Amino acid sequence: MRKIGFRTNALLAAGALLAVTPAHAQNVGDWVLAPWEDSDNLFPGVVVARSGQRVTVRFDDGTTEVRLAEDVRPYTWRPGSRIECMWTDGEWYEATIVAMGDDGTSLRIRYDEDGTMQNTQTGKCRTRV
Repeated sequence: MRKIGFRTNALLAAGALLAVTPAHAQNVGDWVLAPWEDSDNLFPGVVVARSGQRVTVRFDDGTTEVRLAEDVRPYTWRPGSRIECMWTDGEWYEATIVAMGDDGTSLRIRYDEDGTMQNTQTGKCRTRV
């Protein structure tokens, strides 16, 4: 009886670990973080199609790209997350998410360099791999 209980607990624990791996973050409709083109950064988007080990991601900026499933990560941004966002000069700057809107794409961020607060959208932000 103990072995069965231990095995069941071990399988449940393994299942819990698998649930947070990248391979389980690519069902159609999942909000994800994925690289765009050959970038070393991850951008937010939604999985719109899946075929085998390839997923099609519609990024929050409106672009679409097919990625290998292993390159796609679960969306994990929350208040306090460290990201980079594009400022009005077109350059990327490090920032921290202060608040998130109910729509899921609106962000209130604070830039690290000078503490400037800005309302922006997830489509203008990214995170490092």
